Amino acid sequence: MAVMSNFILPAFGETNISDIRTNETARAVIINDAGQESFLEYSKYFKKNGFIKKENRTNMNNKYASFTDGDMGIFMTYYGNLDELNIITENDCKYFSFTDAMRDKRVTPQITQVHLEDFGMSEVVRLSDGRFIVFDGGWMFEPDIDRLMETLKAGSVYEKPVIAMWVLTHPHIDHYHAFMGFIDKYENDVVIEKMMFNFPQNDDIEHFPELSHNFPDRCKPYVKGKNEMECIPILHSIIERIGIPVYMPHTGQIYKIGDAKCEILSCMDDTIHLSTDGNSTSLVMRMELAGQVILWTGDASFSDSRFADKYGTYLKSDILQVPHHGFQSGTYEAEIEAYGLINPSVCLLEASDAVAFTLFCTFRKGAEYLMRNAGIDELITGEETRTLDLPYTAPEYAKAELDRKFREGRENAGARTWIFMDLNTVNEEDFVFSILNATSPTATIKIELFFEKQWTSIKHIVTEVGGHKYKKICIKDENDVDTDAVYFNWETLKYNGLPENSDFAVRFISDIPIVVTNKNHKEAYKTISV
Repeated sequence: MAVMSNFILPAFGETNISDIRTNETARAVIINDAGQESFLEYSKYFKKNGFIKKENRTNMNNKYASFTDGDMGIFMTYYGNLDELNIITENDCKYFSFTDAMRDKRVTPQITQVHLEDFGMSEVVRLSDGRFIVFDGGWMFEPDIDRLMETLKAGSVYEKPVIAMWVLTHPHIDHYHAFMGFIDKYENDVVIEKMMFNFPQNDDIEHFPELSHNFPDRCKPYVKGKNEMECIPILHSIIERIGIPVYMPHTGQIYKIGDAKCEILSCMDDTIHLSTDGNSTSLVMRMELAGQVILWTGDASFSDSRFADKYGTYLKSDILQVPHHGFQSGTYEAEIEAYGLINPSVCLLEASDAVAFTLFCTFRKGAEYLMRNAGIDELITGEETRTLDLPYTAPEYAKAELDRKFREGRENAGARTWIFMDLNTVNEEDFVFSILNATSPTATIKIELFFEKQWTSIKHIVTEVGGHKYKKICIKDENDVDTDAVYFNWETLKYNGLPENSDFAVRFISDIPIVVTNKNHKEAYKTISV
């Protein structure tokens, strides 16, 4: 039970709850099977115990309220479609004292997606008064840090760029480490007014064991600690030394930063009891700016966050920052359902063209849905730094360009079906093939043999080739392939055997594009089937 001031949570004897210390100053009490009356009962309960109600609103089937006694903040959200009540408590809460004043200068608001050397997130929003909101920043790579600074200087109307808010979405190396490197190099060249993040405590291995895994040797020159857990207190010490106020976001809060209205739709509070994946802790922010809605998702999991059930059509946005670089976070079913509700016109995908269309994203069903079926007008990758003036409308050619890149990317990866003809069972080498999977996902490949007599066909041979892998197989060898991959099969190699001295053809069918070769035979047919 969470003891707060002179009262206890849960207050009414509920047993189907999760009660978790999310970090050093905050706790989350999640009450399942809660009716709408629970929200009203707890509102009365908090007021009875001396808390002042500061906010109260309804959105779709959800209710939100916040309370304070001066030092502690309470943030309560009831999700009507889930019958779930979330109560978040934060000691030394700064939210109710948050203020931000627009400056006098006026410029066109912008979004800049900063090109990165590797995966990561570095997004810069310019407000109408010339200040900025920065999301993450990426790795601690010097070229990325320099590009971020160049973006700020290019868009600034002040002698020193002013960052109204630096938002860190979650504690992964490709998202928040750039801040530490940026401070090392440019601390005296910018003004940082405020920061926002909601990170786990640096010893919470129980909930987030992956954050305690040591970085690979190749990463160590670009980080300050041996793992994310060790880097979190380093981040705090840097912020404390500089004296930047930090605001801990909780779901339901609204921050008005310049002329941007920023509503928190999800954070670690909502998912800490459901997932050990650090991506699920990602902050999700709905931003209204220049008459458009931009949805910032970090690496969020739409299945862990249960976005579709929680928010429905309120997710509708003009611009979507695609979660987890299009690599899929959570289930693809939840992604596709959420994408249908978000229904964006423009997507920002933080990955190179090669990664997006040839190596990885296009073979994840959620990203493929966005590219092919969601009806978006433009998908902007991180191939180069790109700035959008707001409000932004995609150019007429953008949809055709997306289709071209999708098709060319698939073709560059290989083909889905490969057929080789004029083979003979006498030649052992005619059963030996080399397979290249140049993409990141594992390829599952079905193999079929065809002979002159129909009933001698052999089917349901299956093999797998891992991502970025070359593999040589013999399609008769049980060590290389599964020669009988279905429960009931009357066309097996085991039972039919191979006809002696017989010509045959072989067909490879892969779930993703691959390349197949035989030492002595050129393929007779292949198709990319995009």
